[in-house]
Amino acid sequence: MANTLQDIPEVTARQRITFPDLVRIHFRWRQALRHDSRVTEAEQTHLNQEYHEALERFEDEHGELVAAYWCADVESAVALTAGKPNTGWLRRVLSVSPKFHRVSDWATKDEPDIARALHGCDELAVRASEVLRGRSRRITIQLVMTSACHLLSLVDARGENPPQAHKAAVAVEVRQLAQLRDDYRDAANGDAQLVYFGGMAIGIGLLAWLYVVAQSVLQGEGVEERTIIGCLVAGALGAVVSVIARINSGTFALDFDVARGYTLFLGALRPVIGSIFGLLAYFMLTSGFVNVFELPEAGSIERFYFLCVIGFAAGFSERWAQDTLTGGLTGRGRGKDDAAPAKPAASAAKAGAGRRAAVADTDFASD
Repeated sequence: MANTLQDIPEVTARQRITFPDLVRIHFRWRQALRHDSRVTEAEQTHLNQEYHEALERFEDEHGELVAAYWCADVESAVALTAGKPNTGWLRRVLSVSPKFHRVSDWATKDEPDIARALHGCDELAVRASEVLRGRSRRITIQLVMTSACHLLSLVDARGENPPQAHKAAVAVEVRQLAQLRDDYRDAANGDAQLVYFGGMAIGIGLLAWLYVVAQSVLQGEGVEERTIIGCLVAGALGAVVSVIARINSGTFALDFDVARGYTLFLGALRPVIGSIFGLLAYFMLTSGFVNVFELPEAGSIERFYFLCVIGFAAGFSERWAQDTLTGGLTGRGRGKDDAAPAKPAASAAKAGAGRRAAVADTDFASD
């Protein structure tokens, strides 16, 4: 033990303490406290003071040490600190991320499965700290810390358990970590959806500003200003309702690992695209460019309601709008006199099933 004390340099007053440094100092201090150590009382006092000074300096940089697991016989450990933001008062008030720390190479050099699982803990902790916010982030990182503690405890108990029991215990922890990863994805997707909704609010605000700017253009002679605005609003509203419906059905997934600004941008585009499809449907139907529906008489309230419904459907389902308008443009899909070519019975049955699947796929689909 005396050789160990001589080989490792002491911590100086200006030295920055990293987590590996803290682990080494803690290991020396803990070894010195063992009943079979040959360390003198003076050396124990010195090591105790050195460890607590190093811990204080480490907490000054990373925040209070909330939880830790120190391996008994090797210089390995995992720890969780409360985090200490150093970039502005706004981040200090709103977003303080716990930090996960790990040094386990010595403990897992003969345990590749545990090493791989601990690497997964590192990855999940980084993603949670960067992507999640608030309660979801704290819960996820604390559960990552719990999994890492259990994995290192299996290393410490490796000689006490039979090989099969040890392997089964590692498999259980790996499954728990996989479940935690799925929970992280659900939480991250929920956060991304909130950002997306914020983007849609920005997009609606942009549409309102464009209407104010273009109001004079819409007041020309023969222009149905009320109907045009109704189709614009209905298309944007259809896009918003489409997103809400997909969220309720659990089919609205976002790429949550990208920058939040990009998700915000995509959300802002959604009502804009819906309103464009609603306006496009109005222009193509009223101009006679496509002949899909028989429009009510011009100037009637029925015409306004009818075109608003079409605008809402176009914004709700972009695929429906594309299929309907292009079908009317090419003269397909609405003609009653079009004779379908004869098909064998088996082929006709397959075609019918395909049409039913297509209807189920395109019904209220938005993207």
